[in-house]
Amino acid sequence: MLKQCELNEVFYSASIREIIDNEHSIQETIKRIKRGDALIIRSLYSEDLLNRICNYLSDIAKCSLPYYQKIEEGCANNHRVVSWDPRSYTQACFHQFSFFPWNQDVFNLFEKAAPVFQLKNLLSGLPANKFLGTESEDGCISRLSFHFYPSGLGAMNKHRDPVDTHQLTVPLMLMNKKGRDYIAGGGFAERSDGSKVYFDNLMEPGDILFLNARVPHGVDLIDPETKNSNFINDKGRWTTIFAVNKLHGNKNISNAIDLERSD
Repeated sequence: MLKQCELNEVFYSASIREIIDNEHSIQETIKRIKRGDALIIRSLYSEDLLNRICNYLSDIAKCSLPYYQKIEEGCANNHRVVSWDPRSYTQACFHQFSFFPWNQDVFNLFEKAAPVFQLKNLLSGLPANKFLGTESEDGCISRLSFHFYPSGLGAMNKHRDPVDTHQLTVPLMLMNKKGRDYIAGGGFAERSDGSKVYFDNLMEPGDILFLNARVPHGVDLIDPETKNSNFINDKGRWTTIFAVNKLHGNKNISNAIDLERSD
C-alpha cells in the first residue's frame, strides 16, 4: 500500500552546501520532508544562465522535430511534445527536453547540476554521486528534464511520484518568473484539506524546491485566458526537474499515479 503524504510547511535555506556538508542538517531535512514539509533553496543558479538555457532549448524546439525516446542505456538527449497523451502515466501538456549524464552538452549541465543531485541522493539515503556516472545503476539513471508549459496550453494533472530505493524527493527549479513571464496558474502542492499551495508564488528563477514525491502536486493551466497558443511561442512557464528515472523495462520501481485520471 502506498503511504499517503500531504504538504505541511514550507521552509528555506540560503545555501545548498550548508545542508550537504552537515550530517545533522541532512537528517533533520530528511525528517521534515518525510512528514510533508517542503524545502526551498534560494538562488542556486543565475537568471542569466537560465535565460541562455531557455533560449537554447527554444531554438532546438523551432529547428528540429520532436520525437519519443525510451530511457535506455546510452540513449540520446532528446525533446518531445506531450499533449494529453493517453500513454503517459500522468496526463499533461508541455514540451520536454531530456539530458542524460552519458551525453556531453554545450552547457556541461550535469556538472552544474551536481549539487542538486547530490543533495537529492543524500536525502534519499544514498551515496552523493549515485546515478551520476556514464552508466546506469540499479536499473536507473539521472535525467535533467526541462519542461516548457506554453501559455494557454500547459498543465499537468495532480499526481504522486514514486518514493522507492531511488528517491525520496524530485527537486524542481523554477527557471522564469510568475507575474512577468506568465501570470496565472502554475505549480502547486496539496494540503490535507484539499487546498493548494502555489509554490511558483514562493519562488524566484534559480530557486530549487525539494518536495516529498508522494505529496499530491501538479500544474494548473498556465494563463488560461491566452488564445491561439502553440508549443514554440515564447510565453509560458519553464522548469527543470532533477530526476532519477528507471530504464525502460525496469519493473522494480513503481510508476507515478495520476490522481485525476478516470480510466
